[in-house]
Amino acid sequence: MKTFRYILVLFAMSFAITSCVLDDDEQTFNEGPNVLLFPSSQVTGFFLNDNADDFTYTVPLSITGGDGNPLNAPTNANFELDASSTATEGVEFDFVDNSGSVVIPAGNTFTNVPIIVHSGELDPANPTTVVLNITGGSSSASNNIVASGNRGQVTIVLQATCSSDLGGIYELSVVSSSGLTNFHPAESITEISEGVYLTNTSGTWDVGVLNGGVREGFIFTEVCGSIVIEQQNLAGIYSNLLEGTDVLGTVDPATGDITLEYTIGFSGNTVFNTYTATYVKL
Repeated sequence: MKTFRYILVLFAMSFAITSCVLDDDEQTFNEGPNVLLFPSSQVTGFFLNDNADDFTYTVPLSITGGDGNPLNAPTNANFELDASSTATEGVEFDFVDNSGSVVIPAGNTFTNVPIIVHSGELDPANPTTVVLNITGGSSSASNNIVASGNRGQVTIVLQATCSSDLGGIYELSVVSSSGLTNFHPAESITEISEGVYLTNTSGTWDVGVLNGGVREGFIFTEVCGSIVIEQQNLAGIYSNLLEGTDVLGTVDPATGDITLEYTIGFSGNTVFNTYTATYVKL
């Protein structure tokens, strides 16, 4: 019998957070429409397919706008599968609920769209996609609910992955494109779920500098020897964005050493610093 496992979507909300380098602009709401949107245009789900398990994967769907306050009644958010999807319903995935609608509870600003992913049908070398479109919504608390024009679609990449074992202690050398460098003689990497890891530090900051956040390090995922760093907020709370570059991280199969490349910057700036990090396994 197949088992069901729940995978958490790693999504950093882009509102209600504070930048550590620049003050955010104050946002003014009016009495305009309430807008349904996907906070990110693309997300990647990583699914261990060693045992051909089924996983429940959720994608956030939000509502914003109006007078800036959550609606005081439930909101029905409607969505559909886009024809550009390369994953086939009934093969690589299924919807948990075929109604094509999810409910944002009264007083809340987001909910999740769940799908069931059949990992045994996934090919690690050729990930497929599920593309969803928001088609509209309704609520007794508002007669003006619309789908976002530029954030009403999300692409979910279904990436199969392999067993992973990168947790441990490393010597870490970090070089920034700004010219700054740092060395950590005992950097820890902790596995927080299958193939998903949390580092001890970020960028060239020393331990303790970012301890006002949710974490000081960042999250990455190993995909069969390659490492992906999804976009996330620095320390899990600041508006500074940390994200892997087009150069995927690698793991030396002989030594277990890790090389990563990522950027950190603030969305109000045009220049992001690039960090090259080398983890030598101890």
